[in-house]
Amino acid sequence: MGAAVQLNASLLRLNTTTDNVGGFCFRNLQPGPFELSVTAPGFLAQHQAVVAGVTNTHGITISLRVDAKTEQVTVVEGTADVGSLNVAQTQIGTGLLENLPSESVNAALSSILTLATPGVAADSNGVFHPLGEHAETSFSIDGQPISDQQSRIFSNQISANTIQEMRTLQGAPPAEFGDKTSLIVEATTRSGLNSGKVNGRLSLGYGSFGTPTASVEVASGSNRWGNFLALDGVNSQRFLDVPEFDPLHAHGNAENVFDRVDWRSTEATSLHLNLSAARSWFQVPNTYDQQAAQQDQRQHMTSFNLGLGLSHVISPALLLTGNAWVRQDRVNYFPSANLFSDQPATLSQSRRLTSTGFRTDVTYARGRHTAKGGVQMQVTPLAEAFSTGLTDPAFNSPCVDGHGSPVPDPLLTTPRQCSAAGYESNAAYQPALLPYDLTRRGSLFDFRGGATIYEGSAYLQDAIKLGQFTANLGLRYDNYSGLSRGSGVQPRSGLTYQVGSTGTVFHASYARVFLTPYNENLILSSSTGAGGLAAGSSTVQPLTPARRNQFNVGVEQQFGAHFSVQAEYFWKFTRGAYDFNTILNTPLNFPMQFRKSKIDGALVRATLANVHGLSAFTVMGHSRSRLFSPEVGGINFGTAYAPVARPDHDQGFQQTTNVQYQFSQRELRALWLGLTWRYDSGLVVVSVPDYATALTLTGDEQYAMGLYCGSVFASVEQPLQTCSSPHRGATLIHIVPDGTYNPDTNPSRIRPRNLFDVALGSPSVWKKDRYSLGAKVTVVNLADKVALYNFLSSFSGTHFVAPRTVQGEITVQF
Repeated sequence: MGAAVQLNASLLRLNTTTDNVGGFCFRNLQPGPFELSVTAPGFLAQHQAVVAGVTNTHGITISLRVDAKTEQVTVVEGTADVGSLNVAQTQIGTGLLENLPSESVNAALSSILTLATPGVAADSNGVFHPLGEHAETSFSIDGQPISDQQSRIFSNQISANTIQEMRTLQGAPPAEFGDKTSLIVEATTRSGLNSGKVNGRLSLGYGSFGTPTASVEVASGSNRWGNFLALDGVNSQRFLDVPEFDPLHAHGNAENVFDRVDWRSTEATSLHLNLSAARSWFQVPNTYDQQAAQQDQRQHMTSFNLGLGLSHVISPALLLTGNAWVRQDRVNYFPSANLFSDQPATLSQSRRLTSTGFRTDVTYARGRHTAKGGVQMQVTPLAEAFSTGLTDPAFNSPCVDGHGSPVPDPLLTTPRQCSAAGYESNAAYQPALLPYDLTRRGSLFDFRGGATIYEGSAYLQDAIKLGQFTANLGLRYDNYSGLSRGSGVQPRSGLTYQVGSTGTVFHASYARVFLTPYNENLILSSSTGAGGLAAGSSTVQPLTPARRNQFNVGVEQQFGAHFSVQAEYFWKFTRGAYDFNTILNTPLNFPMQFRKSKIDGALVRATLANVHGLSAFTVMGHSRSRLFSPEVGGINFGTAYAPVARPDHDQGFQQTTNVQYQFSQRELRALWLGLTWRYDSGLVVVSVPDYATALTLTGDEQYAMGLYCGSVFASVEQPLQTCSSPHRGATLIHIVPDGTYNPDTNPSRIRPRNLFDVALGSPSVWKKDRYSLGAKVTVVNLADKVALYNFLSSFSGTHFVAPRTVQGEITVQF
């Protein structure tokens, strides 16, 4: 009773304690090798390699030896309950949550998901693109579903310090999951149950760019009740990723508080209450031109969440679970005091998103069947206010000079004036923006609106064990009522076959998915019509629900007790596909809807379990994403898309390899060393189809991409306007050769990048009684690589990868 049990893999570390009969249980493990460690006062630590199967439940008996004596005592008998989902999945435990270096300030959760999940392309500001989609991710936090955007520019992200473990699903989704399902993240928060007297951890850190961090975690509880409290904060002079290599106007801070209260009224019934609140404030980073104009745009966000969860064992074969919640995000975006200091446009916004709802399901497991069914209802009131106006006469000038550069003359208001003035018409001129061009006697575009979104769903699924086969059958129904209406019946099916003699598993699956529009800025985007605001459409075209057919095939192979490989291929065909467009380099994003999309790609994950202290994983992904116009919604200030084009979240290949070595196997808190290698082949660059277009950009923009002609490089003050040298290009962007550009088959791209991170630490460099002192040092971008995430992206803007960043942290456990 009370023995500490830890389950380890390279991606996972789970912790529990034995109950009053010496039992313990780890549920929903993915197949693969693990190391089980058991420690108890007065006994020698015991380590054992175990292999979890695909669909089975099995027990493990471990005997602990009394320290310094010869007798043996049987202490625990544990169970590994492995689900039968035929879907690609990854489990992430506290080991990875604590040890993997974060590449984003205040977005550790996003960074971990990007680095540890196959098929995820990295983008700036904690945004990631799962399986060829822009940001189509759903979270389930202790059973509470969240399909709204959780990157730090949309909402205050839950702190990674509150997470006990995560499971990500990247395959065709089972019927219990709906809506945004390219990546499903099931997260379990930390609990105070069985933690005993008050205990916890205090962490203090400091890093590059003036970045102090602090966190406090406190837990206490018995087998009947428990409480876990976490507070953390961060302050940084490079809070967001910046459009220049040097951070300009990039200060920000964030604070989070999370409290989980658990109560087990009986052995069969348990309740938990999650309370959280968060606040963040940050400056919007400037370019050199904006800094010279004294631009001072800022954003402030507040969030809260109240969630109640129930679990009740009706019988040995029946489990009832349920959740009810209310959460809210408030976002305010402030312009500069002088509107003309905002370049090339002034922007302001205030929006509120409130979600209330409940869900409940029943699981039945008996014989060859594991069935599950449930319902969910959600109501989401939205409120939006937004205004904008152009402040740079060159941004939407109707005329260009002989070099193709826009003419900053506010007296020019129509292409018909260009010839008489000695100029040429600007092919990129957008006449719909003229009424909002403040330099040409226009006025601010002002918008205010409100709406309420109602969503309901029901599902039923069953995993049927048939010898070496497992059939997964499911049916889901969704109903959506908001600015538009729609409903969808969605069959889900899959088949898994396990070759017992070789440890090989084959699976194939199909899913029909009913998708709903993004809620952020949905009201405005549903009023701007075809082509968005830039097209000047007076016809309101609300964004409507979309339908998808998804197909997956995959194979898993176990090699001995320590190494496993999983591979997957997917095809997604969506009618009414969604995306976002971003205004300039700001955090302001607006949903858009395309006629359709076609996406396919591959996922690979290889895992090496602990071998004499060495563990490692590699995740890889490839995706081909194509969008088909026309599109509706959004506020498009950037480059328009072609009828068929690769969006700028299409990436040919990315991989992450993490290797970790623990120097002593007898001590769980020994010194460890970790190395992470991330490779990205580069996102699509829509705004630079050829070198001639690059010559029309400003000096600041050319400098950011590293544009050169022969041995001459563009500077902020001296842009390149002509080039006759055959040796020309850009150091950070691959511009396709003249005459070869094709938006579908041969677009320009960000140049490939290799980034290396290292971490060294120990949870216990000093220990006395119940107190211990730990330390950790992490270095992100060890080689100080200069690289871009994106450039003048309609969906992201321009952002640089963070330079070399060093962070030190000390931790006191009590």
